[in-house]
Amino acid sequence: MQVRDVNGTQLAVVTPASGGFARHSHDEYVISVNVSGRERVRLDRASFEVDLDEVTAYNPGQVQSCTTRTGEGVAFSCVSWYVPPGVVGELVGGAAPDFSRPVVRAPQLRRELLRAARHLAVTGGDPSGSDHLGGGEVLALVEERLTLVLLRLLDLAAPGLARRSPGPEPGDARIAAVLERLRGDLSSAPRLADLAGEAGMSREHLVRSFTRATGCPPYAWHLQARLAEGRRRLRGGPAVAEVAHGLGFADQAHFHRHFTAAYGITPGRYRAINI
Repeated sequence: MQVRDVNGTQLAVVTPASGGFARHSHDEYVISVNVSGRERVRLDRASFEVDLDEVTAYNPGQVQSCTTRTGEGVAFSCVSWYVPPGVVGELVGGAAPDFSRPVVRAPQLRRELLRAARHLAVTGGDPSGSDHLGGGEVLALVEERLTLVLLRLLDLAAPGLARRSPGPEPGDARIAAVLERLRGDLSSAPRLADLAGEAGMSREHLVRSFTRATGCPPYAWHLQARLAEGRRRLRGGPAVAEVAHGLGFADQAHFHRHFTAAYGITPGRYRAINI
């Protein structure tokens, strides 16, 4: 099992030696997608099949087991996200709810969970480190994406849940202050915990409220602002490495990857045709 900690939750890639799981339960919510193979699940007194485009969501304390099917020579594996009830309670602004649907067809959410696991894998054993891959930024991005996955999954698998906001609505002064803080410093990636602490909000509440107000979560918004500033600076002629360093990217390669993904052109090429 490969396990990574993400803001009090754990994201794991699991490959059971037996190909399945005996009866067991968890104190956390367990949100899973299959990487390879299909499974027949028994959850409390219910049983159902889980396919590759589906996401499972089990409540704390539910007794689960499964048998699996894979192609010849292929081991069953899954990505499982273990979320304490307190994290879910912070997100919904009240008591942590129960998922009423243990399995939902949600290919996009599956892709996001797999992407999160891949992103954490590139940072090695310490996803919060500041290595040449930009581990701290990877962790911030994964944390935001997982929060959005959980919000969407609550909509799908806990229908009728009336979430209350633990505070003013998203357009309040706290979100405006976060935006001002992000606009005012494009020299480094923000830490979600710092932004939330300054705003007097939990990290989950900040991500939810900021996303409702702006259309994307804080780190993703700030990354796009830094990339836009990078374009402006490149048009002035500085070297790519200088621009990358000035905007707080771990190195030139890190800036290159984000810039190319956003604009479909490398920063070096963009600079060359604009000076």
